[in-house]
Amino acid sequence: MTQWHKTSCALCAQNCGLEVQVENNRMVKVRPDKDNPRSVGYSCRKGLNVIYHQHHDERLTHPLKRVGDTFEKISWDQAIDEIADKLKSVQNQYGPKSIAYMGGGGQGCHFEAGFGVRLIRALGSQYHYNALGQELTGSYWVWGRVVGRQNLIVGADHHNTDMLVAIGWNGMMSHQMPQARKFLTRFAKDSEKTLVCIDPRLSETAKIADIHLPIRPGTDAL
Repeated sequence: MTQWHKTSCALCAQNCGLEVQVENNRMVKVRPDKDNPRSVGYSCRKGLNVIYHQHHDERLTHPLKRVGDTFEKISWDQAIDEIADKLKSVQNQYGPKSIAYMGGGGQGCHFEAGFGVRLIRALGSQYHYNALGQELTGSYWVWGRVVGRQNLIVGADHHNTDMLVAIGWNGMMSHQMPQARKFLTRFAKDSEKTLVCIDPRLSETAKIADIHLPIRPGTDAL
């Protein structure tokens, strides 16, 4: 039986609304959700290709244990028991500070951060790392210098800006604001506003920008 279900994309922080058609518990078609109050029928190509991410052939569907040079399928109970035994062994031998948690930066499920942090706290550790340490290190450092604390992140007020500078960001294809393509297109056509794109590539955003600064890789960017 074919049914359409409302959901949202988890591939960036905008979480655009999607509708997916499901047959035999498998997604077969995806379209933007016009009823979603935030995205209002907008979605980028990442969201429209969510079927690939959900159903591609190499997606893991069960625990795998390394045995020699190969991986063998094991049950969840076995995986949890063996991991618990190893964690306990490391904790007993080296102390709780030898254990760190890596995770909590993904858009798909933020609950795992809560579970993971609670786990390492229960084990006596305080070491928590996540993908933001690689993806947004510069942003965290800048806001720490500007407002005094790195965990106070300020969002761009793009609706009230007169000049928008995109540094290495191709917003027409990789979105970090609601309905980015629609907004950037309107912004670029507004004669009272200025869109600047600093990018060595002639990206989709650079093509519509008022000013494109094609810096050369390997030279002094300033």
